[in-house]
Amino acid sequence: MRVEVIAFVAALAGLLAPGTSRADGFDWTPFEQENVIHVLTHDEDGELRDTKVWVVVVDGSGYVRTNASHWLENIQRNPEVQVQVRGYDYLMRAEEVRASALRASVEGAYKKKYGLLQRTMSLFRFREPTVLRLVPRGSALPGSR
Repeated sequence: MRVEVIAFVAALAGLLAPGTSRADGFDWTPFEQENVIHVLTHDEDGELRDTKVWVVVVDGSGYVRTNASHWLENIQRNPEVQVQVRGYDYLMRAEEVRASALRASVEGAYKKKYGLLQRTMSLFRFREPTVLRLVPRGSALPGSR
């Protein structure tokens, strides 16, 4: 009986845990609440590139996007990135999203979160952006900023 009660309490605590927005336990809350995050990559010459980007969370995963850019080239060379948000560093892997339904969901999330500015910027695109899913590789570390 005691084991069943402990299991029930543990399951309930998992359901009610504040700030968790995915079954794997990664807390996407800071990403949902932040308009701009920093994605750190390395240029071909090894120089650190700090890129400020918009971010959305869709179905418990974080997404960023870009058109042709130096930081996208960096990610294509090495998808292991560092993301900074709210004074914390997160080790992530950036994975390109190819599924059109998911890309459409991410685009909808951008329109909802960034509103008129997002819609206006979309008018000036020459091609569809590359959508990248951010996959956590570890827990948050205090930032170096």
